[in-house]
Amino acid sequence: MDASNLADQSESPITPLLSTDVGDQIELADQTTVQEATKLEGNNSTVLKSSMDPDVFNAAKQGNLDVLKEQGNNLDRMLTATKNTVLHIYTACYRHPTYKESEDEILKSTNTVDDILNMCPALLWQQNESVRALFLATKTYYQGDLEQGCVLSSEDAALQEQKLIRKTNNKNDTALHEAVRFNYFGVVEVLTKEDPEFSYSPNDAGETPLYLAVERGYTRYCLQILEGCKNPTYEGPNGRTALHAAIICNDEVMTRALLKSDRTLAKAADERGRIPLHMAANFCYFSMVKQLLECDKSTAYVADNGGRTALHFAASEGHLDIMKELLTHCPDCCELVDNQCQNVLHYAIESDQNHVVDFVLTDLWLSNILLNAKDANGNAPLHHLAHYPNLAMDNFVHDDKVDIMSFNKENLNAFDIILANEDNISKAVELEYIKKMLQSRYGRPGHRVKNQNDDGNEVEENQGSRDTGESLMKAKETQLVVATLIATVTFAAGFTMPGGYHSESGSDQGSPILSRNTAFKAFVITNTLAMAMSSCSVLVLLYSSVHTKRKHMIQTSDTFYMVVTLTMLALIAMVIAFIAGTYAVLGGHSPGLALAALVLGCFFFYFFAHSILSLESKILKSPHFLRHLYLGIVLIDKLEANIQASVDQVTGIRSHRTPYI
Repeated sequence: MDASNLADQSESPITPLLSTDVGDQIELADQTTVQEATKLEGNNSTVLKSSMDPDVFNAAKQGNLDVLKEQGNNLDRMLTATKNTVLHIYTACYRHPTYKESEDEILKSTNTVDDILNMCPALLWQQNESVRALFLATKTYYQGDLEQGCVLSSEDAALQEQKLIRKTNNKNDTALHEAVRFNYFGVVEVLTKEDPEFSYSPNDAGETPLYLAVERGYTRYCLQILEGCKNPTYEGPNGRTALHAAIICNDEVMTRALLKSDRTLAKAADERGRIPLHMAANFCYFSMVKQLLECDKSTAYVADNGGRTALHFAASEGHLDIMKELLTHCPDCCELVDNQCQNVLHYAIESDQNHVVDFVLTDLWLSNILLNAKDANGNAPLHHLAHYPNLAMDNFVHDDKVDIMSFNKENLNAFDIILANEDNISKAVELEYIKKMLQSRYGRPGHRVKNQNDDGNEVEENQGSRDTGESLMKAKETQLVVATLIATVTFAAGFTMPGGYHSESGSDQGSPILSRNTAFKAFVITNTLAMAMSSCSVLVLLYSSVHTKRKHMIQTSDTFYMVVTLTMLALIAMVIAFIAGTYAVLGGHSPGLALAALVLGCFFFYFFAHSILSLESKILKSPHFLRHLYLGIVLIDKLEANIQASVDQVTGIRSHRTPYI
C-alpha cells in the first residue's frame, strides 16, 4: 500500500474502533495481568484468576512479534477477562502514523496485523464481549495489504469478506456504523464499494450508518453511502429518518441528495407524527421548507399527532416568511385546525406573535377564514387574547371583522374573561388596556352567567378569590410602609442640603453653598421626584384602603399596580439622589473618594434596580411605552372614581349601576 494513501486515511486513530470500556479494560489488564473472575463456594466475594500471560499481553501492546511467535497457534485461546485477543489489544494500543513518518515505518506498523493473522488465522473471527466486528474495520482500513494475505486467499474469500462486512457486535453495530461514528471516510468508502447490496439495518439505538452520518453533519459520508449502497436504510431513533436529521442540521446538500434518493421521505413521520416539513417550519429553515414543498407540496396538509400542520408551527414561532411560502404553494392550508379545532391565529395570539396577527388582518382570505373561527371549546381568537393579553394587539381588537361579543361554550365573551382575570396583578396592565379597547368598540359583559344559585341566594366567592384579596391587602400595607419611609427621608433631605448653607450676611445668606454645582442640581431634582412619587403612592393607598369588598377588587388591583410602579420609581430616584449628593460634596476636594463613591453607588444601584425591574419587566421592557402612559392616565381616572365612591359611601348616596346577573 502506498504510504501517502495510508497517511491520507490516518485522519483519526483506529483505537476508537474498540469500545471505550475495552480501552479501560486493557489498561487494567496491564496492571493486573487481566484476570477472569470466579465465585468462591458459599461466599459472595470474588477471586480473580490470571487468564493471559503478562509477557504476551505486553508483547501484543507493543507489536512484539517474536514473543507472539513463541505461542504459535495458541494465540486464539489466550484471552482477557472480556475475551479480548492479542489482536484486539494491538489494535487498541496502535499509535497512528504521522505524515512525517517514512513509508517503511508506516508499512512496518500496518504489516504487523498481517503477521499476527499469519501466525493464527482464527483471530480474524475471534469475538470479544463488547466489540465483535473490531477487526473488520482494521481489515478494511488496510484493504490493500490484507487482500494479498493468506487469510482471504481461498476460493470463498468473497463470502468471508461479505460475512465480515455484515457482522454485528452485541449492540448490532456493523463496521460501517463504527467507521461513520469515528470519522473514517476511507473505511466507509471501502465498505460501501465491497458490499453495495447490504442495506445496513438499525442498531439497538435505532441508528443506521446513514442516519449517523447525516446527524453528525458528515456530508461526504452521506453522499458516499447513498451512492455506494443500492438499498440504503434511512431509519433513525424515535421513528425519525435521515431526512429529519438533515433538516435539523439545516444542510441543503444532504437534504437534496436524500430527496433525490427517496421522495417518500418527505412524508415520513416520527413517533410524534412530525414530518421533516414540520421541523423546517419550526426552526425557520426557509431553504429547507422550499425544497420540501418543491418535492411534495402536499406535505403542507400533513398534521402531527396533535393535529398541527407546518403552518401551525410557523405561526406559533412567528416565522412569517415560512408562512408566506406555505401559503404560496397551498393557499387553503390555513383552513386546517388541530385536534382542539384551533387554527393558526389561535396559535399566533397565544404565542404573542403580533406580526403574524397583523399579516392575517391584511389578507382578506385569511381574515375571513380565521378571525372568528372557534375551537372545540367555542373560543374564538379574541377569547384567547383575553386569556393571553398583549398590548400590541390593538389592531386586532379594532378590526371591524372581529366579533367583539362572541360567546364560547361557557357563555363567556372576551369581556367576561377579562373581568374574571382582573385579580391577576401580573397582567393588570394588559387586561385593563384590552378592556378599554373592547369598550371603545362597545364591548361589554355578556350577562349570561349567573352569580346566584337556584334558591336566589348570592353565590359565595371562592376561596381563591378571598386568598387573592387578603394577599393584596397585605401587600398594600407593605407598600404603604415603604412609600411613607421614602417620603420621610426625601422630605428631610430637602431641608438638609449637602454642603450646608451660606452663613455670612449678604444676598446669599441661607442659600445652599453648592447651588451652582451640577451634581447638586441632580440631587435636588431626583430627591424632589422621589418625594413626590412616594407621597403620591401614600395618597393612593390611603384613598383605596376603604375599597376592600369584592365589588371593588378590580379598582384595588389597579391602584395597587400603580402604587408598586410609583414606589419603585421613587426608590430609584432616591438612590440617584444619594449618589449625586455624595458626589457634589466630595467632588471638589476629594475627587478620588468621590469617584469611588460614585462607582460603588452605581454598582449597588445596578444590581438593586435589576432585581426590582425584573418584577416590572412587562412595563419597563415593553416597546409600547405610550400605551403604558395612556394606561397610567386611565388608572388616575379610576382613582378619581374611587374617591367619589368613598364620598358616596360616607354620605349614603349610591350611584345607579346595572346589576351583573
